[in-house]
Amino acid sequence: MKVQKFRGKTSLEALSKVKEHLGEEAVILSTRRVKEGKRLLYEITAAVDLDPPAPEPRPKESEGFSVVLKEIEEIKELIRGLNAGLKSGSHLFQRLLEQGVPASVLRLFSTNGDLDKEKFLDRLSRLVGRRVGPKEFPRLTFFVGPAGVGKTTSMVKFASRLAYTDQKVAMISLDSVRVGAREQISRFAQFLEIPLGFARDEEIGELLKRFESYDYILVDTPALGPSFPVSRLSGILKPLKGAGVNLVMRAGEAPLSAQALWERLRSLPVVSLILTHSEGLLYGGPLFWIFSPGLPPVSFLSTGDRVPEDFERATAKRLLALLLRNLDLEESHV
Repeated sequence: MKVQKFRGKTSLEALSKVKEHLGEEAVILSTRRVKEGKRLLYEITAAVDLDPPAPEPRPKESEGFSVVLKEIEEIKELIRGLNAGLKSGSHLFQRLLEQGVPASVLRLFSTNGDLDKEKFLDRLSRLVGRRVGPKEFPRLTFFVGPAGVGKTTSMVKFASRLAYTDQKVAMISLDSVRVGAREQISRFAQFLEIPLGFARDEEIGELLKRFESYDYILVDTPALGPSFPVSRLSGILKPLKGAGVNLVMRAGEAPLSAQALWERLRSLPVVSLILTHSEGLLYGGPLFWIFSPGLPPVSFLSTGDRVPEDFERATAKRLLALLLRNLDLEESHV
């Protein structure tokens, strides 16, 4: 473990030094104001683990890892079968596979690989409307997702939309791990004039009492991973009646990764998907993972970094446009 202290004229300057020297994985141990000569500076003590990561323990059945492995093997087997057994005339089916459309999803359009453009577009236009929703959200909604997907920003954008419709909104942050997390969300809350509280897992009940009169309470969580496993999230949610989860994912997420994460979260009250970085999606093929069995509907699309502007309700028309982006549907026989 490497521990260092960094000072700056502002907290942001000190944080930038932490990131520069220790990287994004650094953990903040303490912050304080210190006097250096006649100047008053911000001092941050941070640490980073230099030891190689320990071997991961065998996945627990309770978190669905065995199901994940089974699904991955089934998908691999399906791909091998499709590559070996497609009919000679199913050129479109093969082209869609090559463009990243998951083989497991293509089963929704054709079970034997016999597919043409007209049938594909007709089926797609009928299915895509079912992937949009919901219209209403739980009063207590958690925002959950992997590292770097834009979870905090999505929550703030969501809060801004609610506040714009005269809803009384409060925010809670459970993220005490990521460098700069507290400062980032605090700036957003101040800008939008939305009350914000910070809590450890066991302290969330006190904050919920404090915000009892609010129409909506939105909860930001640490990135899913070793320091915030699904089991910990499940433990937080269990005593909270009526709570729901928005799963935040990149629009261009690898299909197998998206499905594996969903299998771990399947038992939780996930009400919707929020797709981020949709503006950077070059090809629609990989986005077809949203049709994977059991996934909740898509509620919002994050289309950029601006808060709160770059956030829009998902519609069937908008989702269809993303799915067909640069998708080559020509059945070439070359």
